[in-house]
Amino acid sequence: MVKRKDIDRSGWDPAKCQGFSKSTQRQCNSYPVHGLTVCRVHGGSSKRAKTAATRNLEQEKLTRVARRLGTPHTDLDPAQALLDLVASKAGEVEWLRHQVELLETDGELWWGKTKESEEDNPMGGKSETVQEARQHVVYTLLHKAQDQLARYASETLKAGVDERQVRIAERTGEQFEAVITALLPAIGATPEQMKLAAAESPKILRNVGGGAK
Repeated sequence: MVKRKDIDRSGWDPAKCQGFSKSTQRQCNSYPVHGLTVCRVHGGSSKRAKTAATRNLEQEKLTRVARRLGTPHTDLDPAQALLDLVASKAGEVEWLRHQVELLETDGELWWGKTKESEEDNPMGGKSETVQEARQHVVYTLLHKAQDQLARYASETLKAGVDERQVRIAERTGEQFEAVITALLPAIGATPEQMKLAAAESPKILRNVGGGAK
């Protein structure tokens, strides 16, 4: 009889049960239980095996969703990677919402320069500036980020992550941005630095969260 430690599994079919058939002295020819690597005969029918199968299938689903949404942290648990993605997108939404509020205060959200041209004439160059009502790009980015956040949260919930964890991730992202927004004036950031932070913060958050897809 071949001992378990002496079994040579090289060349075994990964799609088949990874159990050893005593009758044929070869790899079992049956297919494994869904979520496991062995068939019912080789341990796949036990209560412990069924629990493991359920857990494995849930993990596989989380991994598929994490990959589809583009989470960059391949070394993390897929559930945590999804929560990080939700948090980063929530932070981006909060930052953009703050920028929209500033534009509303300055009256620039729906009004601004849309065209500037210069024409030659006998009296010299003439510059023409056209101002009209239009939607500011930040407002557009905010709505796009909000849609993405809703999608990420929905996909994460469907993948089996607890709703409470998803909501905590959203609040974490929002709180992070609130801290950054309050910190810049507190440390005496110049208007130029504030403007730079406004431009770079969403990019950094998107990179942390894996980018928008």
